[in-house]
Amino acid sequence: MQSQNIKSNTQATPTDQSSVVKVAIILIIGAIAPMLDTTMTNVAINTIMKELHSSVNMVQWVTTSYILSLGIMVPIAGWAVDHFSGKKIYMTALTVFLIGSIVSGIATGINSLIIGRIIQGAGAGIIMSIITTLVVRATGPNGLGSIMAIVGLPAVLAPVLGPTFGGFIIKALNWHWIFYVNIPVALGSLALLYFMMPEFKPTVAKKPFDWISLILLGGTFTTLILGITKLSTSGKFTNTDVFVPILIGIGLLIGYIIYALVFPNKALVSLKLFKFSNFSAANVLLLMSGLTVNGAMFILPLYLQNIRGLSVAMSGVYLIAQGLGLLVSRSQIGKLTDRIGARWVVLASIAIAVIGTLPFAFFNANTATWIILLTLFVRGIAQGGMTMPIMADSYTGVPTELISEATTASRMLQNIGGAFGTALLATWIQTQLNGEVMTPAHLNSAYQGAFVLTVIVTVLAVIPAWFLSHHMNVNKK
Repeated sequence: MQSQNIKSNTQATPTDQSSVVKVAIILIIGAIAPMLDTTMTNVAINTIMKELHSSVNMVQWVTTSYILSLGIMVPIAGWAVDHFSGKKIYMTALTVFLIGSIVSGIATGINSLIIGRIIQGAGAGIIMSIITTLVVRATGPNGLGSIMAIVGLPAVLAPVLGPTFGGFIIKALNWHWIFYVNIPVALGSLALLYFMMPEFKPTVAKKPFDWISLILLGGTFTTLILGITKLSTSGKFTNTDVFVPILIGIGLLIGYIIYALVFPNKALVSLKLFKFSNFSAANVLLLMSGLTVNGAMFILPLYLQNIRGLSVAMSGVYLIAQGLGLLVSRSQIGKLTDRIGARWVVLASIAIAVIGTLPFAFFNANTATWIILLTLFVRGIAQGGMTMPIMADSYTGVPTELISEATTASRMLQNIGGAFGTALLATWIQTQLNGEVMTPAHLNSAYQGAFVLTVIVTVLAVIPAWFLSHHMNVNKK
């Protein structure tokens, strides 16, 4: 019945698995540019800083402004997808991202580049927020594991492929082309969406837009990200520009929880979602993914460049081994999630992640290349199992009318977790090197400690993973 209700609310919503897969692929193609853009831009930061004669503090806003703009749009997108055509929202967001890419590409100063990045982030925030909502509505309550294996692929591969593409683009052309390459991709995606995308009519709108929720949620995200970003650059929790924004963010979050309890019919994200144990567990894991998944992806390229002496482009080539591991396991992970539930898949993936991460705590500049590539391949297998089943399980049992709100909560926690994981590892490495002579041995020791920290948090992820859904349907194919 739930699946039928979903289909009735979305005009021309796919009615068979092949049609659902087609729609998912079309949505993913539209999200490729926004997902790759973040990691490609990170590679170009040093080049941009030199060519635009900018300071370190100013150039970091090229990344930070994008993240903040993206995060603020998440609760807005969650509300909009329940009130307007999903197709029109998606195409509008992609057009906004396209405009932001053009503005960024033609920028001749740091201020105009930051403006372009804010526009890009606004479009990307909507795209990344509603893509999962639309796919879940198209799929219905069954078969989410297999579909999430497709939907989650770009998000997982972006940190691997982005630095590689970005490195080659900068080497062959210049940093402006980091943004220009988005133009043909976005235009092609808009054509596909216009001719092949179902309308995805809105569900019955029950909630008017609530500005108080937006201020509290947007403020929470903004202040936490600002504090966390400052942590990654200053390396000290005690700095006022670190702990003050973080404390404000925590205060705003508490304020939202109180507001949602007092006015449940107004709040943009219902606290009812957290009554589902698998949703709560999945979102704790998404928050922890900042270290278990994203954190390692942050330090691996740095490790390969600073310890192994590789170029930006070659470090990206090495990381392709991790992408191959993900590709090999992707389809099986989706099928297993649909068959036995997310719990056992994630628990097994955590064990594999430890096997694929712990060796880096012992590697050095003389470690054989094939051993590193094999370890990265193993880690890639685990990475798929620690993202796709969790994303799928965050919707298991969630009522249709709360799907968009579930996406809003999940996306915000995932973004905050990713930023915190990166900042924590950067702070760890910086702290270990303070007062030390910058020798290869000290640098290697700092990176080894960061990998150990990642492994510890990965092992702790067993606790929330135990509360994910599980079942044994051995007859299901």
